[in-house]
Amino acid sequence: MNAAWVVNAVGLFATTAGVLLIFLYLWNAPALATDKQQPTPEALARAKHHRNLVTAVGLLAVWLVLQDLAVILL
Repeated sequence: MNAAWVVNAVGLFATTAGVLLIFLYLWNAPALATDKQQPTPEALARAKHHRNLVTAVGLLAVWLVLQDLAVILL
């Protein structure tokens, strides 16, 4: 195990931790579009964008966690 491997592993772990924190922040964000009885088109667009963003960051988090597991196990 050389220094480059250690630096890459530490960088991967730090990136994974950052993505997981971003995912938790997005997951717990309030849904403003669902607070009103009849939301505006802008609010609906924001809610759709928020769902897409949560999905994308969630998939990135899953991929990085799988890479971390591969680094640990292999």
